[in-house]
Amino acid sequence: MSSSSNYKLIYFAGRGLAETSRMLFKAAGQDFEDFRYPITIKDGQYIRPEWDADKPKYTYEKIPVLEIDGGKYTIAQSKAIERFLARRFNMFGSNDIEAALIDAAGEQILDIKQAYNKAKTTGGDAVKQFFENDLTKTFAIFEKQAGKDKSGYWIGSRLSLFDIQLYNLIHFFDDQQSVQKALEECAALKAIHDKVEQTPEIKKWLSERPDSMF
Repeated sequence: MSSSSNYKLIYFAGRGLAETSRMLFKAAGQDFEDFRYPITIKDGQYIRPEWDADKPKYTYEKIPVLEIDGGKYTIAQSKAIERFLARRFNMFGSNDIEAALIDAAGEQILDIKQAYNKAKTTGGDAVKQFFENDLTKTFAIFEKQAGKDKSGYWIGSRLSLFDIQLYNLIHFFDDQQSVQKALEECAALKAIHDKVEQTPEIKKWLSERPDSMF
């Protein structure tokens, strides 16, 4: 596959599992088709008839899916898509060690989201404890790993997949007050967040992307 490939990213009309990939495309200055299945919520149920009709034609019957060169190649699973794009756009570290560190931190983000969802279903003080313990500890670990070369990025001297994943993790939670409290001692992570947000291509995308419920 050449770098002149064309791309179609298929997901719902929301940020969800596709937003990091969209931001990778934008940061790379790479055109792509941002295909979105409509979705609404009524009485707590997702209404998505177009997706329900098309679902059987997709790998694993899940989206997001990335189609390359008119569907000649198809990549399923959000994290596989993110890693593919990061490698292709030179945002996956400068060597295999940096790539593995980025990959591991991304897996920790998956774990922390699962812990949050578990806390929400547990009830009581579980969500409060999640922010005060799980999220604070994870941010502290990311902070310890960050910025060793003082570039302002998490690893290396340029924007990477993890910088974008971190940005989206920070904005994943409705309770931003608790998120900011968890970030209090993490000056490097806050600087990375701001650096991502001020990246010209991403800043433009953030100002023009569609509003969505998720």
